Amino acid sequence: MVKFITFYGIFSILAFCPTTSKADLTVHIGPASVGGGGPNPISIPPVNPLDYEFVWLTENHTEWSLSLFPGLFYGYRAVMQSGAYISAGAGMVFNIHGLGPGIYTAFGYDVCSWLCFNFEYKQAIGVIPGMLIEPYAIRIGLIFFRN
Repeated sequence: MVKFITFYGIFSILAFCPTTSKADLTVHIGPASVGGGGPNPISIPPVNPLDYEFVWLTENHTEWSLSLFPGLFYGYRAVMQSGAYISAGAGMVFNIHGLGPGIYTAFGYDVCSWLCFNFEYKQAIGVIPGMLIEPYAIRIGLIFFRN
């Protein structure tokens, strides 16, 4: 219960905190495929660290994304007028079989009213000794610090 209250307390502070940042922070939650057959179900309440991803997007459209699955990446985001985007990059891919270097692509959509939301599908492919790993994630999130 304490984790649940702390989680929503942090979201409330970030959602309404004014800032002059030149970057966006997106906090995603959703199921990720960890390499054991398909996406794992999302935890309710959302306290499982496997469900989260943090994306730091700069004003020149480069992004850092960190999650346990599919991994840690640095890439570039091409944004369209409609709010849809495509991003691609490289980094370390994680799944239950191990971690190794790899690449990712993502397709997403940003929508803003009084809060900004993001929907994203991310697919990665990486190499570990003896096999290719291909984790993916389907997540929804809130965008903080949007100017």
